[in-house]
Amino acid sequence: MKRKHILFFKQQNHSRWLTVLILLLFVSSFSQTKPFKPTKAAEPQSGKLINIRHAKRLVYDSSLGIDARRLIGDVECEHEGAVMRCDSAYLYSDKKLEAFGHISIVKGDSIFVYGDSLRYDATTKLAHLKGHVRCIEKDMTLTTNTLIYDIGNSIASYYDGGTIVNKENTLKSKNGHYYSSNKEMAFHYDVTLINPDYKMSGDTLRYDTDNKTAYFLGPSIITSKENYIYCENGWYDTENEISRFSKNALIVNDNQRLTGDSVYYNRKRGYARVTKNVQIIDTSAANQSIITGNYAEHYEKGNRAIVTGNAIFGKVIEKDTLFMSADTLSYAQPDSMHTFVRAFRHVKIFKKDLQGMCDSLTYLMHDSLMTMYNSPILWTNNGQVTAKLIKVTAGQTSIKYFELLNNAIVIQKVDSLDENKFNQIEGRRIEGFFAKDSIRKLNVIGNAQIIYYVKQKATYKGVNKTICSDLTVWFGGDGVDRATFRNKPESTVFPLADVKDEEMRLKHFVWFEKKRPKKKSDILLR
Repeated sequence: MKRKHILFFKQQNHSRWLTVLILLLFVSSFSQTKPFKPTKAAEPQSGKLINIRHAKRLVYDSSLGIDARRLIGDVECEHEGAVMRCDSAYLYSDKKLEAFGHISIVKGDSIFVYGDSLRYDATTKLAHLKGHVRCIEKDMTLTTNTLIYDIGNSIASYYDGGTIVNKENTLKSKNGHYYSSNKEMAFHYDVTLINPDYKMSGDTLRYDTDNKTAYFLGPSIITSKENYIYCENGWYDTENEISRFSKNALIVNDNQRLTGDSVYYNRKRGYARVTKNVQIIDTSAANQSIITGNYAEHYEKGNRAIVTGNAIFGKVIEKDTLFMSADTLSYAQPDSMHTFVRAFRHVKIFKKDLQGMCDSLTYLMHDSLMTMYNSPILWTNNGQVTAKLIKVTAGQTSIKYFELLNNAIVIQKVDSLDENKFNQIEGRRIEGFFAKDSIRKLNVIGNAQIIYYVKQKATYKGVNKTICSDLTVWFGGDGVDRATFRNKPESTVFPLADVKDEEMRLKHFVWFEKKRPKKKSDILLR
């Protein structure tokens, strides 16, 4: 009886150990790893679930939650057309994924995203990538440390600095967004685009990768060897190097500033077209000048410009400025030594001590020589000069000299209160010399004639009319001071009482006072 009791005890004890062993094996099956092969049961039940396509091992770990799994080795998941690969991952309820090591996301056959770690939410379709992130599409590569990739809308965004390389262009900014659907990028804060030929910088920039065009929104700067460009709105075709700038648009080169409401610029041709509120400013010390108008074309080669539409040229002469208007103004600076200004049709000149008009004009700024063509007229104080051609030499402070050729005549109003009394000097060629902004001396060469009122003390006594070959006339503060006649002069002095002022006129006398510009704005009157 005792032996049977002992045997029963041994059998009962053995049965307990067997039960414990079976239980341990059953429990361990949930904590040990085993090879994973996806089956139909593993596929998502709706489009919002993440599909596990491959993993070497799958681990169930109760510490992660009831619906949590760990995927290890060559992990591949898919969600609505986007394939995500990694070394390992945690999958929660088939809706959230945390992935690590050699992250890659492929959408379609053109977009590839890489990183060190990934958090993905199937509900929002947002992928958060960190560490050595790259987004590649065709010849465009975006690199950053942190990226948010909207898989549903194919939008990549970064907020902590990023760099995009697109062939020759390298773009950097603090914030950026890439819209794959329309191949556009938007950048904000500390934006720079670097090209071998130029550099762009600004606050906000949009870039189209298809047509390789940058769009400026806000203050933007483009610098190159040739020039400096500023604008607050516009676009730049980086492939064809064609651009349009607006809102305070400015182009600056070595000695010139070009501004306007709208600037079209072709860098390859070195050509700019400017409309509305045009200004071309020469900043060089020798040629401080400005041209304004409503339309301009500028060529970098030869530094040439054509300006129309209320075109005005201004040249600083000491403390005063010489202004000139015309239907068309042309400017050229082929080298550092020469500067040319040409004016065509309805030319008018205004300076406080000098005014003029003609049909066309050339101004050699390097020689300070101005040549007026086709019915030119000059006015200075109470004097007027006309000829078929007039040459004027300007010094650093004022007009120094003029030359009248063919049908040349100088007219001086004798009395500001008397509209009919005029001193007149006529000849084939006349040289005039200025002093203190007034005509002080005239040399008349060939067919010289003069009519002038003779003054004794403060009273006019008569009129002198002389014909000779050549003469020289000196002027005082109130008219003719003295005259020298050469080569058989014929002179007649008429008593003032016997003179009718209207009859005291030389052949080419015409008084154009009504056409004279009295102020700067008058030069735009036609």
